[in-house]
Amino acid sequence: MFKESIHMTPATNSTLNADATTPEKINWLGHRYFLLNRDAELKEKLSRLFASDADGHLTAVPKKDPLTGETRGLMVIGVSGAGKSALLKRTLRKLDTFKLAERDTAGNTLYVTVPPEATIKSLGLRIAKDLGYIDINPRANADEVWGVASHKMGKMGITLLVIDETHHLLRKGSGRDVEGAIQRLKSLLQGDWPLAVIIAGVGKLRDGVMTDPETDRRFPKFQLSRIAQGSSDANAFARSFQLCAENVGLTLAETTLPERVLFAEEGQPGRAINLAKLILVACLEAGHSHVSLQDAYRVFSAEYGEMPISPFANAEWGTLRASLIESGWTR
Repeated sequence: MFKESIHMTPATNSTLNADATTPEKINWLGHRYFLLNRDAELKEKLSRLFASDADGHLTAVPKKDPLTGETRGLMVIGVSGAGKSALLKRTLRKLDTFKLAERDTAGNTLYVTVPPEATIKSLGLRIAKDLGYIDINPRANADEVWGVASHKMGKMGITLLVIDETHHLLRKGSGRDVEGAIQRLKSLLQGDWPLAVIIAGVGKLRDGVMTDPETDRRFPKFQLSRIAQGSSDANAFARSFQLCAENVGLTLAETTLPERVLFAEEGQPGRAINLAKLILVACLEAGHSHVSLQDAYRVFSAEYGEMPISPFANAEWGTLRASLIESGWTR
């Protein structure tokens, strides 16, 4: 049952040798992925963007409106630490349908992460250059740049564009065309080289796109939620945490430790998984065989600072949790 909850990346094996060294164990932990309900939900949403073959297998052919020829979009929304990037990248890696394209590597999927200072024009320039087109006139306007980028994606067989941290494109300021950026997202689903588009970001992305109803309706929202206490995802997180510990030769001295980690990180999957791994790594580096509440608190306080009380206090968890909630505790 446990083995269904964590998965490896291509960089590592799913199991460790009995004589694995501490660095090997730490490397193994770094590549673990905690499987949650949202993984299946994202796959289901991909089936709304792409056609299936006669056998029901997902293809990389975008679904198009038979009247307009438009493809479909998807918006993935979550707070910082929700695990948006890990979810998207892991899903695309696990599905044989999608192959990531780079300048020297053919593929049908292009994944770009928007830096904070980017504009819609600079993003188009980056995409074109990433795909090998480096001779764009720097004086070209955004429409001209995106004409080149879209043509290049079409010629290279790109059928899925994933734009991570898209909210950075909607920052206001001198020389920044926020309205044009929003409309550009819509135009990617249209024209001579339409492709499926997934945009991902924090709530500011949703709020910005909603200002343009035409774009908003073309990008249905997939909101990544917190992990609620007692939910199936909370149970999956606990199983994965325990299995990771066992695989590297550690024992969780307190059975409620996974619940405490989730509470400490306010149910945010990405942050909680990262904290769980940091705790295990710290114990390995210290040569411990058990993971105690004190170990967890040392890691937690190193991240967020010392606190008079925390979810890792040596107290009965039910009583402590109720007290923390009543006092309005937050990290």
